[in-house]
Amino acid sequence: SPAHTALALQALHISSEVQFITDAGFAKQHLPVQNAAKALMIRHEQRVGLMNRDWHPFEARMAPMLNAIGLHFATEGFTPANRGHAKNFLAWGYFQGADYFKNQAETIRAELLPIENPEHGFTAAAAAFAREIEASPFPVCLHWRCGDYLLPQNAALQVCTPEYYAAACRTVRQSLPQAELFVFSDDPAYVRQHLDAAGLPVHYSTGAKSAAADLALMRRCRAFVLSNSTFSWWGQWLAGVPGRCVISPDRWYANGKKTALYDHDWTLIPTK
Repeated sequence: SPAHTALALQALHISSEVQFITDAGFAKQHLPVQNAAKALMIRHEQRVGLMNRDWHPFEARMAPMLNAIGLHFATEGFTPANRGHAKNFLAWGYFQGADYFKNQAETIRAELLPIENPEHGFTAAAAAFAREIEASPFPVCLHWRCGDYLLPQNAALQVCTPEYYAAACRTVRQSLPQAELFVFSDDPAYVRQHLDAAGLPVHYSTGAKSAAADLALMRRCRAFVLSNSTFSWWGQWLAGVPGRCVISPDRWYANGKKTALYDHDWTLIPTK
């Protein structure tokens, strides 16, 4: 949202000289316009791909000089930028981590409260599923991203195997005996075929017709089994349940690339 983006820009010490995209939804968008002054570097980075590269130590050491000429690499962790006097400034990275907006967490949670009506994908079936979650003694959200994550060209994302989910479900059963699983996926048929739920009751979400509606349902849960997807991350973060149980794979990328998305109190399941 524009306000959320403005907060992120403020955390980076970048004034909001930005035209906002309205009604962007949750899908990735590739913008047609690039900063000509940085075009060569952008083309190089796009060829490598942020997902397939890790940040080099020299980039962190050279950050002040790079900032001075208008370049900022957002390495792992919270890396604020000092814009200096550069007329054109390029901040390059995923900016994934709650530290970018931790001082405004409740503002963002309040702003991102979903509109629960059919126009926004919250159908009657989704409302019925919400009542199932609320009636559960201990609802656990299990998110399993399939789709593009299963494609050969996305091998770096292929971390959360059926074995990972089976181990996560066993962990849930041992620590939360009243738990019921509420499963969210872009391919429920695949999950039904491959999920070993360790004997836990399982409910599959099929009624939501938008990503926002799915998030509205996910945030009602009290514990979370994540996939290595920021959609999973936002579901657990928006819930805002103090001391919530979050189970995650012990790595976000199969190629070893690091991420700042983890919280210190998550339960990590080995995936190697």
